[in-house]
Amino acid sequence: MHPKLHLSPNKNWCNDPVGFIYYQGQYHLFYQYFPYGCTWGTMHWYHAVSKDLVHWQNLGIALYPSKYYDANGCFSGSSIEVDGKMYIYYTSVKYLQPNPENIHKTLNDAFEASQSMLISEDGIHFDNINQKRLIIPAFKENEIGHPTHTRDPKVWFYNGKYYMVIVSKYFDEHNHGQGQLLFYTSDDAINWSYQNNYRGVQLGDMWECPDIFTVNQQQLLIMSPERTETHGYPSHARITTCYFNHENCTMSQLGELRFLDYGRDLYAPQTTLDQDGNRIFVGWMRMPVKDQGDWRGLFTMPRIIEYHDNHIYTDVHPNIKNQFIVDTQQFDYQKPTMIHVCLKHGDSINIGGYVLTYQDCLLANRENVFIDCDEDVDLICQTPPIDYCELDIYIDQYIIETYVNHGYYVLSHIVYHLDNTIQCNCKYEIKTVK
Repeated sequence: MHPKLHLSPNKNWCNDPVGFIYYQGQYHLFYQYFPYGCTWGTMHWYHAVSKDLVHWQNLGIALYPSKYYDANGCFSGSSIEVDGKMYIYYTSVKYLQPNPENIHKTLNDAFEASQSMLISEDGIHFDNINQKRLIIPAFKENEIGHPTHTRDPKVWFYNGKYYMVIVSKYFDEHNHGQGQLLFYTSDDAINWSYQNNYRGVQLGDMWECPDIFTVNQQQLLIMSPERTETHGYPSHARITTCYFNHENCTMSQLGELRFLDYGRDLYAPQTTLDQDGNRIFVGWMRMPVKDQGDWRGLFTMPRIIEYHDNHIYTDVHPNIKNQFIVDTQQFDYQKPTMIHVCLKHGDSINIGGYVLTYQDCLLANRENVFIDCDEDVDLICQTPPIDYCELDIYIDQYIIETYVNHGYYVLSHIVYHLDNTIQCNCKYEIKTVK
């Protein structure tokens, strides 16, 4: 059964949200998609649209391999509007050592990554034969970036010029792989020139899905460093304050590169502006085991990013909040539900086997509502310390999103086999949708 308020594929595998944009009166959210099963494989872009960020319609595959340079996949990227058209940027992949037993995988991580684009006249039709072009060829050895590990172009417009950030890898003097950001500029959003790089933090060996934007006059950076942890998922989405100089494409990190979501299931988020100019994002929630209906993976509800009092807040979008208007005493995890509760120190709430406890921080335990799997997944997670604990908890089939103190922190988890009980000594309110 699919969740009601969380976008998920009708069938098969999905991962990163890509190309997120408000364009011609609709939100367009593409996502990485493998059309032949519930595992990762040759990447396509699937296309979903929504008028309100609440009700989504899956339209079908938009981008698919069709050129020599993207023969083995259309990886992650972004979209912008230029002169009324939708410009889509993505990483194009060509295998150098195809697996003879599985054409959707490569041997020895041997592939070539370049950056490409497709221009759509209307954001609905995508001519994969005639409207694609290669814009940044794959690097050769010892160039500014890695020939394989360079990807995820995020493009934005600022003060008469187009900017692109992509992630790449380099090797330090000890031959250890390190992440870096590469910055490009363009006058026409088609022809791009390399400007500079950023290597200012050593965290993991690759920084996937970079995103630079401004909220309340403060520049922010989101990225998803790989291989930073030795237990649980090794890669997580993080956010920090930064300063990016558009004149010379230099960047400095200002704050702590903290988790975007402390449940640690969320990965590869992407932001855009909503129709009112708010900076919003959607992230991919990793599902280690497929649904019985042969689909795997889903996306968070859209969240607004705010910055005030020297802190980054990420709260659920008002369009989502406004759906929960029906008071109820009955909890049904298969129906979208919001629980509001204030926990005192030492208090817990048990939602169908999923336990949240306030002990200086918020502690989440899903040991009783998870499933055996081959992946090493954190079953117990916690936020940093908090002074009080007011929670808005959203439950929708396989996912629980817990917003702490109005988005001061968020902790989201994939869960399996909840039951329809709530145990809590505190007063709480339950709301559901019409």
